[in-house]
Amino acid sequence: MQVVKGMVQVGGSTYRVVRFERGHYKVVRILDDTQVGTFKLRPQFEATSGADPTLLIQIARAAIQGGKTSWVGRLSMR
Repeated sequence: MQVVKGMVQVGGSTYRVVRFERGHYKVVRILDDTQVGTFKLRPQFEATSGADPTLLIQIARAAIQGGKTSWVGRLSMR
């Protein structure tokens, strides 16, 4: 089951963060409804797909800080 966790703004673009399984999220750019990539937060952050891991890190960080994910803990991202 997919659950929309919210939206975050990074670098002037807005992204929708969708949880598709526990600890795994996909990111969709709102402007053109294009999937940017996916990331997981368990056991630690990992960009699992997508062209720009740096962008996914920024989006994940904004989602965590904005309470858009159900992850709680230390922010240890590469």
